[in-house]
Amino acid sequence: MQTPAVSRAKAYLKVRHKNVREAMEHLKLDGMLLTHPPDLAYLTNFTGDDSIGLLTAKDLQIVTDFRYEEQAQLEAGWVKVVIRDAKMEDALAKAIAGALKGSGSAGAHRIGFEANFATVGQIDALMTALKTAKLNVELVPLENVMANIRKVKDDHEVDLIRKSVAVAEEAYEALLSEIKPGLTENYLAGLMVLELRSRGASNSSFPVIVAAAANSSLPHYRPGETLVQEDQPLLIDWGALVKGYCSDLTRTLMIGRASPKMKQIYKVVLDAQLAAIDFLRPGVTTIQADRIAREVIEKAGFGKQFGHGLGHGIGRDIHELPTLRKSGIEEELRPGMIVTVEPGIYLPGEGGVRIEDDVLITHSGCEVLSSLDKSFEGCHIE
Repeated sequence: MQTPAVSRAKAYLKVRHKNVREAMEHLKLDGMLLTHPPDLAYLTNFTGDDSIGLLTAKDLQIVTDFRYEEQAQLEAGWVKVVIRDAKMEDALAKAIAGALKGSGSAGAHRIGFEANFATVGQIDALMTALKTAKLNVELVPLENVMANIRKVKDDHEVDLIRKSVAVAEEAYEALLSEIKPGLTENYLAGLMVLELRSRGASNSSFPVIVAAAANSSLPHYRPGETLVQEDQPLLIDWGALVKGYCSDLTRTLMIGRASPKMKQIYKVVLDAQLAAIDFLRPGVTTIQADRIAREVIEKAGFGKQFGHGLGHGIGRDIHELPTLRKSGIEEELRPGMIVTVEPGIYLPGEGGVRIEDDVLITHSGCEVLSSLDKSFEGCHIE
């Protein structure tokens, strides 16, 4: 049975439109191009590829092609859809002309675009198309306007991320019963994707990391043909993509007997993670949160072996704002932000430990959305 077309925007989408339009007004923009698919999906629920949105004060359009015409009607039937039969830049110029017609704005119309999600070639081609169409338009590069709006999740998004976490946890628990020495990292990574998809995820939220033995010291390792080994660590970093929203979890398993060094760093990482989570609340800054965990690890003598930040936001992208790290832009955490908390210690040639959970900032503190056992005993496989 075919899903019926969506004839009107959901209330939560209208609130998002209002928030973005307020930002546009502050920036003195007549419109904004949505070239990053998660931004377009955030405002429309449309998930097709090779498409660009155009938001103005009174209008919202999607410029796409025949492949996504029916999908756009099913997912966002209330949006004006422009089906291009030529180059994207020509269709965009036509859409901009229609959206700005009769606006009465003096001087050049200002259309913003997120500079991190548009190529020089795309912008040059669009400028040429606008000039050919004799449109007086200034293209204004922006940085993280949409990312800053999206970093505080509404109730609808929180619910979807909860579901994503639940699916990820169910898949992990199913995988646990399959883990044994002799299996390859690739096999377990593929099995994890199968478990995620069989439980309703459209995919993993990023390429699953399965790192056996000494490979666990590589923070962003990609699985290969290394075998799960007796008396060695096994790090698994995974997440589910559910209705466009990501989860991101990590557990480090101990297969057989763990060495004294691995036991030691496991305890330090867990202590650091628990200390950071206990500290999280509105008003705490991203740098302060990172410092809490980092001080625990530094005090234990492993500061140089924790080289990445404490965590990051999650949502439609697997890495979103805010970023919890020891330097850079410092900002206060706010209710509705969902961040990962993932300290780690990595010993080259020996192995590493990372423990990661997804945490919602609430009005009174925080809520850990994930509930998988992370005690040393609970992550031990005989």
